[in-house]
Amino acid sequence: MALFKNLKKAFETHEMVTSLKLNIKTEALPEEISGLKNLESLYIHSKTLASIPPWINELSSIRILYISSTKLDSLHENIFKLKSLESLNLSGCRIQTVYIPISSSTKLKEINLSKNLLKKIPQNIQSLENLEVLNLATNEISSIPQNLSECHKLKRLILDNNKLTHLPCFLKNLAKLNILSIDNNSFSIDEKERIEKKFKISFIPI
Repeated sequence: MALFKNLKKAFETHEMVTSLKLNIKTEALPEEISGLKNLESLYIHSKTLASIPPWINELSSIRILYISSTKLDSLHENIFKLKSLESLNLSGCRIQTVYIPISSSTKLKEINLSKNLLKKIPQNIQSLENLEVLNLATNEISSIPQNLSECHKLKRLILDNNKLTHLPCFLKNLAKLNILSIDNNSFSIDEKERIEKKFKISFIPI
């Protein structure tokens, strides 16, 4: 595994590059990155990156994708067409909506979209058949859609610091779900009592 932190050196020895860690000072990703066919891990830190380009799906070997930019407010759906992608971390951006195509990555196991501006759980989340971890903490989500019950391999669901008022019973049908975190939401006293009884979750600070 060869980790590079300099684009020029990475392009000079592109066949050796399996991991790339960059600080981007532009609004767009350099398109030359699409030529790194052996790239497995890409880590991007930026205060200026405003979009993810359509060519992102050309990174056919990518397994881990981490992008953090306070200017990033939307996703191109091609990000979910990366067939080798296992972990997607877009925490700390300004993303408001996420659309997942029906023909999505079959290997994606972990999504971190915490600290964004999401009002809804990503559309077509059920398309990610191997999803095990979904972190949507610190957003503006007010409800949980029925299709989440089709994520049968989900083990961890993190929904702290949102605007939930109700926790649907169908979450009990997720047989592999062993971590459900829902602190700091907008549950009424009655709803908290129902959740405590139904889900065996305590709202009393330890």
